[in-house]
Amino acid sequence: MNWFGAKSRKNEVIGVEFTAEGVAFAYIKRPATQQPLLSHCEFIPVDAGLNAADLLRARLGKLGLLKVPCNIVMSPGTYQMLLGEAPKVPPEELAEALRWRVKDLIQFPIADAVLEAFLLPEDSARGTSRMAYAVVAQRNNVVQLIGQAKAAGLDLQSIDIAELALRNLAQACCDTKRGIALVRLGQGGGSLQIIRDGNVYLSRQFSLAYNAGLLDDLPGEALVLELQRSLDYFERQMRQTPPSHVYLCGENVTSDKLTPEIRNSLAVKIELFNLEAGLQFGEGVQEHSLSLCLLALGAALREDEVGAA
Repeated sequence: MNWFGAKSRKNEVIGVEFTAEGVAFAYIKRPATQQPLLSHCEFIPVDAGLNAADLLRARLGKLGLLKVPCNIVMSPGTYQMLLGEAPKVPPEELAEALRWRVKDLIQFPIADAVLEAFLLPEDSARGTSRMAYAVVAQRNNVVQLIGQAKAAGLDLQSIDIAELALRNLAQACCDTKRGIALVRLGQGGGSLQIIRDGNVYLSRQFSLAYNAGLLDDLPGEALVLELQRSLDYFERQMRQTPPSHVYLCGENVTSDKLTPEIRNSLAVKIELFNLEAGLQFGEGVQEHSLSLCLLALGAALREDEVGAA
């Protein structure tokens, strides 16, 4: 199986993320002349002793969604994404060429690794060599995901990663022509992707003292510092034009937590990420489920090939 999967033209798809706490899924329909329709999304918590795949299969069965084409997204922490200089090889040989460059950067034998790679756009390395991301996971993690998909009755089309799932969300809901930064926050940290014209230019993770509870405030000063570091690197080291907007999303990241101090802290606009800008919502979609299903939703929105420049 091509790890990242191939282009799918079907008009309905399910995105799934298995986590330590449960399983999230999002069901998307693509009307021919309208925005994608999010018909259903749900997070199913899994208690000790229960099987997530069995619970998902039962739920999808009740909804009549078994055997719908499915994209699974790997949760952060189950793989590594490593940035390095791209070897001068044809695109189809990129992953194999990078395999031997990353063998000393991972915590397990390279023989146990499943590796894919994608190039950064040519204009992302002005005056320097073109860069590429290598995505590395232990084979057991990938085999386990495939097994969970089978046990859940899913028609698995591709296995994606969180960074590219967020890219898919940005493409669906934002104008990325000039470039935007999408920041996803969760308990203990966050991630930032800078996306332009559908391409990931920069991806980084950071720690943050945020407990992600409904009543937990965003640590504004620390968050702004991380955003500033990322934007400075993008502008000064990568020699890129700053993005037009920074959009925040994530677990219990709501508009009331975006204080005026946060909103006005940078030269670029900081706003809450708005899913309604690019999606229609079905009647059964619960707002509180959306933040727990963001990566599953991004996986469901996948429609192009990885690394297309």
